[in-house]
Amino acid sequence: MKTKANALLLCTLMIASALAGCAGEDVERTLTQADCDAIGDGYTLDSGNNACVLTVTETVTETVTETVTETVNKVPGCTDMAANNYDAAAEENDNSCDYGMAQADIMAAYAAGTMDFGNATYELEKSRKCREQGSNNPCEVVEMSIGDASTIDPHDAYDSASGDVIEQVYDTLYRYAGDGTGNAIIEERLATGYSVSTDGLTYTFTLRDDVYFSNGDKMEASDVVYSWCRVLGYGSPDSHVGWILEQSFDCNDADGNHHDMGGASFTYDNAANTFSVTLFAPSSAFISTIAYTVGAVINADLCEANRVIELDADGNVSSDDYCHAWMDEGPYGAGTNAYMVQSWVREDRLVLVPNWIYWESGDYNINRHTVSIVTEASTRLLAFTDGEVDFGSVNIEDLINFCYIDENGNGALDSGEDAALDDKPNVASKDGYICSYRETFTTTLAAFNLHPQALDAGEDTSNTDANSSLVLNHDSDGDGTMDMNVMETAALREAVSYAFDYETHRRETYDNSLAPQYGPIPTGFLYADTQTETFTYDLANAEAILENAGFIRQYDCASLSVSGAATVVAEADRTGDECRLPNILRIMANEGNDYRIAMAGQIAEALGTIGVATAGDAKPWAEYLTMYYTSTWDIRFSGWAPDYLDPDNYWSPFAGGHSIGGDAYGTGYENSAVNDALVIGRTSQDDATREQAYVDAFAAWTADPNMIIIGQYNGIGVKHDDICSPPYAAIGSAHWFDYDKLPMVDGALVGSC
Repeated sequence: MKTKANALLLCTLMIASALAGCAGEDVERTLTQADCDAIGDGYTLDSGNNACVLTVTETVTETVTETVTETVNKVPGCTDMAANNYDAAAEENDNSCDYGMAQADIMAAYAAGTMDFGNATYELEKSRKCREQGSNNPCEVVEMSIGDASTIDPHDAYDSASGDVIEQVYDTLYRYAGDGTGNAIIEERLATGYSVSTDGLTYTFTLRDDVYFSNGDKMEASDVVYSWCRVLGYGSPDSHVGWILEQSFDCNDADGNHHDMGGASFTYDNAANTFSVTLFAPSSAFISTIAYTVGAVINADLCEANRVIELDADGNVSSDDYCHAWMDEGPYGAGTNAYMVQSWVREDRLVLVPNWIYWESGDYNINRHTVSIVTEASTRLLAFTDGEVDFGSVNIEDLINFCYIDENGNGALDSGEDAALDDKPNVASKDGYICSYRETFTTTLAAFNLHPQALDAGEDTSNTDANSSLVLNHDSDGDGTMDMNVMETAALREAVSYAFDYETHRRETYDNSLAPQYGPIPTGFLYADTQTETFTYDLANAEAILENAGFIRQYDCASLSVSGAATVVAEADRTGDECRLPNILRIMANEGNDYRIAMAGQIAEALGTIGVATAGDAKPWAEYLTMYYTSTWDIRFSGWAPDYLDPDNYWSPFAGGHSIGGDAYGTGYENSAVNDALVIGRTSQDDATREQAYVDAFAAWTADPNMIIIGQYNGIGVKHDDICSPPYAAIGSAHWFDYDKLPMVDGALVGSC
């Protein structure tokens, strides 16, 4: 609305006066201002026109309506994030959103045969894939690891690096998961339930009927039976992981011959999705054992199609790889879990991508998971700090860059609070990171090899060989013949156990991240109180044990080798500086693990002071595993994360003999008293009986140890704050289908964990 004064309005009044003059004559008079004043206010004389003029000023208000038309071009597209074709750049919804088919409808159509595999996977990908929305690659996770997988064959893998991949590619009937309070629970996976016969021997399982291998083949009960019997038939020749199932059942016919489909111990019904297995004896831990990756289900038809069997001249089987060469790299179609192996460059990186026909409902939050192998600690630190990787192996001493102890409890990083991380349970996170304290059941240890091998003459020392020769360097009965290895003597292993500086490594090497552990059972497990502190750092005692066992200083160190004959110094020429043992002990650790390297260095130095010669350097992970599998080592630093939550999962693989399905570390240890106690502990259903069995096992083991139990790891983990993890469980590997990565948009994270 606008207001303005209008133009001047002039009103003119002409006044004429008729004045009397001569009879019949008109006369016009000239006006004056007095004449105009006489008329009224506002009149002025206009002498030019001989008139009085009235001037009037009039204000006029005018309302004006003004319309402005502005043209704005908005980007059209689908603005619904739930749609398959969501467009983050779209500014105006153009009604193009495509929601596709629901996962359940696609799977139902595929099961009914009305949709083929190609169309089903296309629709499933369109429906389930994660869609990029931010600047931080929210659909991809990059992880750092210090060691590569040895194999992606679940039936011959026993290292954590392999297990981390296997749990994404293959599935089991049950698995462990966190309950949200720090505890681990067993949850159903491929199984929907089970029943047990009254004698406790026969387990009958029912299976899901909506599970397919990544190539579209339907999983059936016969695949489970074949998979478990493959473990026993193949025998896990490298890793020895098969003991977990071997302790419970066999796959033999009545004549004792192995049967791929279970023989007398199994029955199955594919139409009903059920199968049964009969155990050797009742087991309190059977369901727990099959939750480990060795119980994974593989595609029986594809394994058979890729199985390599060689016959000798008489037509008998000379070798059978049970399709291991095919299974080694996690091939397409082999597994039923959420991811598939897209590529694997050993000792460099491994890439996982979704298996779109995966049975569990829900969309993918991660479309690509990359594992990068980085052995150098400083390189890992820089990559994590710069955001090149989302999380991974960060050394304990480097955690101070991302975490602090909130001493004042005010939720803010105050001066001096980033000086140490001593009070680890009260750790806090610096901006951009999430630091978490975790109490684990992971044991740090050093195993002894009672039957070490050495490279045969002419062998390439850079490649250990499973056909190497046993090292025989000790005369057990004094007849002049070397009939055993010196590592078989209990006194030597006991002495080495007293040469290790437990407290220094727990406190300093691991920065107080190792809690004391005095036997195989970690704190938090049943019957952990059956163990007491026995071995301490006591070099004088170690030397006395060697002296009492007859290992006096008698060998010339300069002539020692791993397996060659030692030169004995004549008694009259001995100076007291000679070595005690006839051969060098090989101490092994792996590159990238600075803590194991430090522990190996300490015990080597300590043994040297009491006359025990040692050798060894850090090995690349692949070489480390090869030496382990081929038994070309004497003392090996390693770790153990639980396969299942039962004390037997530590006792049997640590100290149980191969004869009772134990000895996962390949130590060759057989102690009949320990074995007898462990069989009772494994099979008894009575708590008091089990407890006494572990008391007896510990007493026998401490007199004849086969490994050094160092400590139980409790420490801090760190990741970038855009990573959302499922509830923590102190067992098993991460399940990537349950992870999420929040998108970063305009410098801020969208959403919350």
